[in-house]
Amino acid sequence: MGRNLITENDISADETILLFRDAKHFKKLRKKELAKFSHRLVGRRMLLLFYEPSTRTRISFELSARNLGIQTTIVESSYSSAMKGESLVDEAQTFDALGFDVVVMRHPEIGAVKNFSLYFTGSVINAGDGINAHPTQALVDAFTLWERGLLRSDVNIGIVGDILNSRVARSNARLLNKFGILPSFIAPPEFLPKILQGDNQLIEVPGELGYRVHVMYDLDEAIEKLDVIMMLRVQRERYESLPMSIPEFSRRYQLNSGRLSKLKPSAVIMHPGPVNRAVEISDDVFADSRCLINEQVANGVPLRMALLNFLLE
Repeated sequence: MGRNLITENDISADETILLFRDAKHFKKLRKKELAKFSHRLVGRRMLLLFYEPSTRTRISFELSARNLGIQTTIVESSYSSAMKGESLVDEAQTFDALGFDVVVMRHPEIGAVKNFSLYFTGSVINAGDGINAHPTQALVDAFTLWERGLLRSDVNIGIVGDILNSRVARSNARLLNKFGILPSFIAPPEFLPKILQGDNQLIEVPGELGYRVHVMYDLDEAIEKLDVIMMLRVQRERYESLPMSIPEFSRRYQLNSGRLSKLKPSAVIMHPGPVNRAVEISDDVFADSRCLINEQVANGVPLRMALLNFLLE
């Protein structure tokens, strides 16, 4: 069986740093120098299997594979035999029989990617399963912090917004905990799971996929102390009806010019994307020199190159 990345628990802190060093190396290469690596994994085959929409993750995996010489095939849900009733088990065995070395998979159901991996002999990378985990995005975010010397236990990180539906928030919490960092989840009770209810509380989520976070309800109370603020999208597509109106959410939690003035001059601003402008972030944010959103996007390619190289070579 191949080495998988289903959650952050599948990679140690030491391996993560090795991954970051490789990613930094790939990031420094110019296009001509990058061509030297285009034969590195020639003959390997990658399948992108996405049952939910994706822009940044899918394209960065495509570019990463191309840079390493990996042949890529894309299957979207509307073209999958799953539409005809084929099970994940049968799909996994089919793609295994077709000789794929690695499958990058996104699925709306928690645990679907892990279940798929049990019947596939190559490597499986979780590109998001429900609200459970998105480990490569957490690695990209941590790599962005690591390059700036901010992956330290004394750094105050606030993750703000729709925590309830955010696999990115959960993955970041688990990964940051590996480095001794206790992030703060900042959101109204309506956008927090039941287990995380409690203002100004240190809460430990139990279990194999558990994590430790500090929970706060008031962004204005927390913002001046933050070294890193990561905004999250309100995932309207996951609600039958929103528990709070968008204007009220924006009034209390939007990062805008007023709140930018309260941030430390040395603080950095992040967002895993996609961004709902004028909801969780105002246009002022993108013009701020502390904004790393586009840097996160750019870092997705070298980080995922390093990950593919790590799993396949």
